Amino acid sequence: MTTKTVRDAGSGLTVTAEQLAPRDAVFVYDEFERHPSNIVAAYVFAGSGTSVSRAQVRAWMRERLGYSPLFHRRLERLPGDIDLPYWVPDTGFDIDDHVTIEGQATQPWPAVRERMAEITGARMDLTRPPWELHVFDGVTGFPGTPAPVTIVVLKFHHSVGDGVATRKLELRLFGADTAHPPIPAVDSAWSASGALLRAAAMAPYRCARFVGGLARTRSAAKTVRARIAEGLVHEPDPTRPATRFNRRITPAPTFDLVTLPMSDIRAAKDALTERTTINDLLLTVISGALTDYLAECDETPPASLAAMVPISMRGIARWDSVNQLCQMSVDLHTDREDPLDRLRAIRDSARREKQRYADDAVIAREGRMQTSPAWLLRLAGWARAQRVFDEVDTVPLMNTTISNVPPVADRPEFLGAPMISAFGVLPIMDGDGLRHLITSQGDRLDITFSSDTAMLPDPGHYGELLLRSFRTVSDAIHAAPR
Repeated sequence: MTTKTVRDAGSGLTVTAEQLAPRDAVFVYDEFERHPSNIVAAYVFAGSGTSVSRAQVRAWMRERLGYSPLFHRRLERLPGDIDLPYWVPDTGFDIDDHVTIEGQATQPWPAVRERMAEITGARMDLTRPPWELHVFDGVTGFPGTPAPVTIVVLKFHHSVGDGVATRKLELRLFGADTAHPPIPAVDSAWSASGALLRAAAMAPYRCARFVGGLARTRSAAKTVRARIAEGLVHEPDPTRPATRFNRRITPAPTFDLVTLPMSDIRAAKDALTERTTINDLLLTVISGALTDYLAECDETPPASLAAMVPISMRGIARWDSVNQLCQMSVDLHTDREDPLDRLRAIRDSARREKQRYADDAVIAREGRMQTSPAWLLRLAGWARAQRVFDEVDTVPLMNTTISNVPPVADRPEFLGAPMISAFGVLPIMDGDGLRHLITSQGDRLDITFSSDTAMLPDPGHYGELLLRSFRTVSDAIHAAPR
């Protein structure tokens, strides 16, 4: 249950308090030092030839503060987490706490990558509105762009939305509109004592809702088991062999990216005789690179690895959260050598997972979080933080993350400069020390991969393996008989 986020206030809006939905609160309760809950999106714009000043960036951002209440609200947790936390208006908001001009007038891409990795892995201060804007000007050597570029990094806490929500906001921030909504007024009427009284009053209702939710999800789980027995639903393997990327992370994150022409990817996809998605193709590319890297380290796993692939539940499930994702576990079939054989197997595995999450009983079972009380969510987060990955032989469900977000629409710009590309960086965490994010813009597709320097001391080489894997898969597709 939530309070109203904003209300009309004549010429503008008034930001009020809002209680988090359980699915969003999980990103607060699950967070600890080696498990940050951040979303980091980066936008690359053509360089203007003149330095971008802090005053310019500050003015640019201030004009856009009316686009979302997230810019004006901070988190407030109740004593003992007896109820779900709230986003409450921040009466002491200061834009200078959120806008940063990074580095010097000219800076090389490797140095920017290092700083961005630090930004991605650093936990956010939720006593302030959970967003940051970082601007890197005069960046030289960015892949595929000979001239210096400006990179704008937006960082949000995951509890305020997922990647799809981020895409909607960036359309407003970087749109060509010259007229922007006014800065909202802030309603400071929220009080902790009032929230505690409300929590006490709502306790019987929440208890009954939790008990009812348990009954529904148990019934749904029973139905799922029956459908699995009938072959109608296929559950993924519950465990996978642990690799070097499934250990405790260190405070030394790293990331890099490789670029592929979308025209080459579409040509490979169109040459296939069976229906295959671009995502199937890229899963196969990453599978090949991961397999080759582990083989070079003399660490070939004894069985196939799998990837966690987020799937948006919008239009599938009716959830009241701003995060509407589930986590598919897609077999990467790293035990298959032939690239076409691997591609077909990955395509079928991904298709089975999509069908599983379209099943009404599976959706009902996954909805158990919707009625969970705050104390249980917090306890589950604490339990996850106690897990040790140092010496494990197997890990649950997956070995790496591979996420794909839609391209930015329209014609984004920043201070009059057009956008060249957009990419994102996923924060790594214990047990998930190699994560990939796929983005595209125009004829450019970027695969960004983040890791730990102890796990991946040579990210440039891993990038070369990704490019080689794409060529191997593409050549096999075009050489196959029609």
